[in-house]
Amino acid sequence: MSKKTLYAEKGILDDFEKLSEKRKEEVADFIAYLKAKEELEATKEIIRDKDFLESIMRGDEDFEEGSFKRWSEVRT
Repeated sequence: MSKKTLYAEKGILDDFEKLSEKRKEEVADFIAYLKAKEELEATKEIIRDKDFLESIMRGDEDFEEGSFKRWSEVRT
């Protein structure tokens, strides 16, 4: 993270502290919205990658069939 970004974040946090409780709630709601939007965009990106999506689906099928190794077995 660059120094410029750190200074911007500090400024944002300083400004946030000066807001009323109502405005802080609005900011929190907006951040939650942005987080959900970002997660949705990531999900859409995965879905568009057909090979990756097929790999995930094969993994799910393997798991349902019991064709998997437990982490404790792989780790050792």
